[in-house]
Amino acid sequence: MPYVTDTHPLLWHMTGDQRLSSAAKDIFDKEDIYIPCIVFFEMLYLIEKKKIPVNFATLVTMVSSSQNYRVEPICLPIIERARVISKETLPDPWDRLIAATSIHLKLPLISRDKSLGKIGLQVIW
Repeated sequence: MPYVTDTHPLLWHMTGDQRLSSAAKDIFDKEDIYIPCIVFFEMLYLIEKKKIPVNFATLVTMVSSSQNYRVEPICLPIIERARVISKETLPDPWDRLIAATSIHLKLPLISRDKSLGKIGLQVIW
């Protein structure tokens, strides 16, 4: 079964971070993973703010060389789905687009962010 990933689980998987749950690790190792395009922008932002000590080009290369990663572009239907997600429920624009991608693709989302479950998403952690 394919899944959509939030930013932090993808980063933690790619860097071997122990905060990644064992269930999420198994999914990353065995299943197809859709990566919302906005995840790359969020990673770039975090790198530029020096919040994460990784190289953006290395992350892109890792994704490009993986057999089970699929990059999902931002398209108008995803933006329309994000528009109906209340900014009071999910104030972070990245989270709204990631959640909208999961809704658009009708796939569960890998995330430890409990607030994403409030909008009816199947969240795996």
